Amino acid sequence: MQAKSPMVRYFAYKYGIIISIITITLSMIIHFMDLTYSSTKIPQIVNSLASTICIIIAIVSFRSTQGLLSIEEAVKIGSATALISAIMIVAYLILYGNVIEPDFFERLGNEVFSKQIAEDNPDFSSEEVQNSVSVRLKFFYPAILIIACLHGLFVGFLTGLFAKRNKA
Repeated sequence: MQAKSPMVRYFAYKYGIIISIITITLSMIIHFMDLTYSSTKIPQIVNSLASTICIIIAIVSFRSTQGLLSIEEAVKIGSATALISAIMIVAYLILYGNVIEPDFFERLGNEVFSKQIAEDNPDFSSEEVQNSVSVRLKFFYPAILIIACLHGLFVGFLTGLFAKRNKA
């Protein structure tokens, strides 16, 4: 009798939660150091690396437990892991923006997004910059979810190409 194969869901939840814990911990460290609105890209790089590494570990763990791995399973694990972590991070950001720092989105728009937009588009008027900021804030949560899923899909596909193992 063969043992049941592990569920993709188990690995996606496990490693999605790990990614969320890393991201939220880093966010709280940045908050306590008063660097929330700094223009440094280091937190984004660290979060992307942690997410990529956790997705790869999830796929390789699935393969070592299962014995086999298809590219389809790798893509499923990568996408699901990224989606679960993104949902948890969005929930944290809602809590953060409404409870921990109620003026978070206003300051994010005024101190971060408006500077980025003005630097990228020096010919924009202040009204055009504010319109762009409001659009960016409107799609903030959906963008997190979409970008995370695409990241998971991409990492899952590449990892699946290198880690796939078919029946012999």
